[in-house]
Amino acid sequence: MNSWIEIIGFAGSVLTVITYLTQRMVQLRMMAIASSLCFAVYGTMIWSPPLILMEAVLLPLNGWRLYQIAREQA
Repeated sequence: MNSWIEIIGFAGSVLTVITYLTQRMVQLRMMAIASSLCFAVYGTMIWSPPLILMEAVLLPLNGWRLYQIAREQA
């Protein structure tokens, strides 16, 4: 397997762990979005429909929640 593909997958995993360590909601959502982007790319590169579907749901969900938080803080 291509090492770049594995690096993208591991980056998604690291970002997911960082997400769980984050205490501020805005940072949590931003890390979750970054993680979802990595996993969406990874899932596409290895062609994993379950992973692609999960990230297709999580990415807009986290984006929407981040938008709501930003709107409440404005």
